Amino acid sequence: MLIEKGQDIKQELLHRYKTILPDELIKIWEDNGLARLMGGYLKVVNPEDYQELLKETYFRGNISIPILVTAFGDIVTFEEDQYIGMVKYKNGNFVMLAKNFKRFIQNLGDDYFLEKYFQIPQYIEAVNKLGKLEQDECFGYVPLLGLGGSEKIQNLKKVKIREYIELISQLVGKIGM
Repeated sequence: MLIEKGQDIKQELLHRYKTILPDELIKIWEDNGLARLMGGYLKVVNPEDYQELLKETYFRGNISIPILVTAFGDIVTFEEDQYIGMVKYKNGNFVMLAKNFKRFIQNLGDDYFLEKYFQIPQYIEAVNKLGKLEQDECFGYVPLLGLGGSEKIQNLKKVKIREYIELISQLVGKIGM
């Protein structure tokens, strides 16, 4: 799997999460910082940048740690000290992706898994049309899907991840709450 190096993780953050997050993720942090995976489709994030947002917008936010964000503003979570889940704000739901982080990383090499849970073809098309994303950006549907928008490439815009999630939560509703 291709990993693009990102901004380094501060040592204090690394030490704080070393016994909480999976060893494989800590290794990515140590070697590649806030890396990008799968050509930028997945971005490793500082959990503290998204923890409060997750708690406010997702019914399992108090037992989940945000670890990745997709190019479409979905937050990948580490839950109950083992499971990997994904909060799909734009679709108004959540899914469990794997029983642990190691299995999740293995699944990223599986075409069926990628097709079922991620929007890689749409991502490639969006990057070709709108350009690469910054660390704090995602592709967002305008109008929002929950307000009648459709999943068409021409409806995508580059938006700030946090603001997009907050807007969806305010206008369409929180996930599972």
